[in-house]
Amino acid sequence: MKKGLFTVLTVFMAISLLGIIVIQTFWIQTNLNNRDRQFSLGVNNALAAVSEQIKERELRDYIAATQKIMDSIGSPKESQLTEVFQYIDRTTENKTLLVSRGIIEDTYGIFPELYDPSTSDSTPILDYRSIKATTVLEEDMDNTINRMSTGERMQRIERLSSMDKAKYESIFMDIAANKPIEKRASTFELELLLGQELLLRDIDANFEFRVFEGNRMSALGTELFLQNVDKTTYKTPLFVDLNGSSNYELRLIFPEKGAFIRSSIQRSIVLSILFTLILLSVFVLTLSQALKQKKISDIKSDFINNMTHEFKTPIATIQLALDALGTSVIAKQPDKVTQYLGLIRDESRRMNNQVENVLQISSLDRRELELSTQDIDPNIPIKDAIEHVRLLIDQNDGLLDVSLDPMHIKMNISASHMTNVWVNLLENAIKYSDDRVEISVRSEVSEDAFSVSIQDKGIGMNSAVRRRVFDRFYREQSGNIHNAKGHGLGLSYVKRIVELHGGTIYVKSQLKKGSTFTVRFPLKHAL
Repeated sequence: MKKGLFTVLTVFMAISLLGIIVIQTFWIQTNLNNRDRQFSLGVNNALAAVSEQIKERELRDYIAATQKIMDSIGSPKESQLTEVFQYIDRTTENKTLLVSRGIIEDTYGIFPELYDPSTSDSTPILDYRSIKATTVLEEDMDNTINRMSTGERMQRIERLSSMDKAKYESIFMDIAANKPIEKRASTFELELLLGQELLLRDIDANFEFRVFEGNRMSALGTELFLQNVDKTTYKTPLFVDLNGSSNYELRLIFPEKGAFIRSSIQRSIVLSILFTLILLSVFVLTLSQALKQKKISDIKSDFINNMTHEFKTPIATIQLALDALGTSVIAKQPDKVTQYLGLIRDESRRMNNQVENVLQISSLDRRELELSTQDIDPNIPIKDAIEHVRLLIDQNDGLLDVSLDPMHIKMNISASHMTNVWVNLLENAIKYSDDRVEISVRSEVSEDAFSVSIQDKGIGMNSAVRRRVFDRFYREQSGNIHNAKGHGLGLSYVKRIVELHGGTIYVKSQLKKGSTFTVRFPLKHAL
């Protein structure tokens, strides 16, 4: 994929993901706002219902008390009949009906001072009853009506239930207004009614309340109200008079309102966040894998270039040697022929080694490499590796300081592969030693491990290189990619072989000061 197209796709994916996150956030916030409005509406309706119920309960108490007094008094002291209307009706059977309706006003001698001695209101409390009758008249209707008594006319009596509230309310409200709020309601009653009304509206949240008279806090309410005065407060007037005014106010607070509102849409919020995180994770992983594949592609390109260079040199050398052997001058000189044949043999072996390295890495990746192990002194492969690289060190006028632990132990290891491990580490130390080749090799046997360190005073590595130095195909490069020969497989091979032997390898390095590779094998693998 072209770099420009990859960048465009990445930008569009990022914009789309950001848009989804913004929309989800907006949706969640909108949903929370809607739930908050529904919550407030439900609370206000519950408060209005409680206020009305408290007022009606007080009025019922007064009416019940009045009715009890009336029942104890018995017959009213005075009654007055007011006829509302009469009319004549003729049926299909040629009968003439007198339909009468009226209201009886009963006076029992009950005055407001009976409830409140301090009042100056002398208006008696009256009881009203509705009466109605239907009477069959004779042909002489006028005389018949005149001869009928009141009782004969009004045969059915019923209470005016619709007037009960109206006839008592104005009187009793004036009486109740003079009483303190603590005698008109109780904390238990308010708490019970509030709980019922809120549950009817699906609001099952803890609440605190208090009744106020102006700015003065009454004794009605919960003790924890003052600890939550900074919360949103819902209010409603109590005992509203006929003019719509009130001296008292019921205030309600929900300490856990936010948690309650969030809990109502918690599942939706969790699922929304979960799916958003999944999308974000998939995007990050996809981008990471794409970048990783791009890096691998670049590394493989470098690897091909390096391998081409590695093969091109021996092939060119072999070609020159063959061309020289084809001339009559060289053919007549046995020493030259032997020299060129040896050169061809060495270059062929070099190319074969390169191919073997690649095949070994491939086998390691497929878990197909079988190690042929035996119980040997772990210092032996180190000594063999030193002999392999000693000529290179001498050619660079280098110094090699070797200190191997004299304690004789045996470990079950593959001698050939471990020799390759030390050869690779020593060749890297030589390769990146710049102009000064100074290498130190140390082995040490402790109570729990066998450790080997190979230290150089070369160009060193920065932290970014240290993190990737054991990655396959990776090579530190600066400028010309061939200024340090190799194909980036050596340290990857070293790490895999060490791990197959149950060991670990790590590196410490500083730029311009050199590097130290340390390999450690637990002695549980030792015999």
